[in-house]
Amino acid sequence: MDRTFHFIAIAAALFCTLSLNAQTKVFTDTDSGKEVHLKTGERIELHLKSNPSTGFAWYVHKDSTPLMKLVSQSFSGPDNPMPGAGGFQVFVFEGKRPGDGVLLLHYVRSWEKPAPDETQFKLHVVVE
Repeated sequence: MDRTFHFIAIAAALFCTLSLNAQTKVFTDTDSGKEVHLKTGERIELHLKSNPSTGFAWYVHKDSTPLMKLVSQSFSGPDNPMPGAGGFQVFVFEGKRPGDGVLLLHYVRSWEKPAPDETQFKLHVVVE
């Protein structure tokens, strides 16, 4: 009986972990311009190349869709960092409500005015 209970508990934990991982879709710089469909409550992760030592960083653009909620953001640098080495900014967004829009981020220096030729990341999102 004890063995059966442990087996069921382990199987349930594994299933829950797999279900959570299946709901998070990961996108990188090369995915800019693509479209993603997700359900309300599902999450996406953006892994965008960044080098904060240059003063540049990714920011959610003011014109970005309100359908997506920023859940967290972090920076992941190299294992053996060297001065001036870049890494990735990681953003986690969650679908808040149904609709479609554009998730828009721009790579700028916070103290400079945005320029027409600034680097941007766009993802067309459809939340169902």
